[in-house]
This record gives sequence, structure tokens and C-alpha cells, in this order.
Amino acid sequence: MINEPTLARIRKARQRISAKCDHDPYKLVEYYIELQKQYQDRLIPVDTPPHQRMENISPNFHE
Repeated sequence: MINEPTLARIRKARQRISAKCDHDPYKLVEYYIELQKQYQDRLIPVDTPPHQRMENISPNFHE
């Protein structure tokens, strides 16, 4: 189970990102679209079967 400090860090990060986008949902979507473009090589397509998804994860993923 995720502990409260972890949830607090996640919420704080999401709040910072939202503030960076002036709490505008359109800007927020654009922000995430740009991140997807920037890190396209790290994303696993949704249509990838579950047993292949773990094979595609970087060995440094959990660090």
C-alpha cells in the first residue's frame, strides 16, 4: 500500500504542474501532450499485451 508521504509528494507535484499551467485544463492537456512527445521512446503502447509490457520496462525503472 502506498504510504501517506508518497501520496503527499504525488499531490504536491500535481499541484505544481497545475500551477505552472495556470490551473487551465487546456494548458494542462497541452503540457502532457508535449511530455508524451518528448518521452515517446519511454511509453508502452496500450495495445501491447501485458506479458510484453514488463519486457519493455527499463532496468532502471525502479531506481
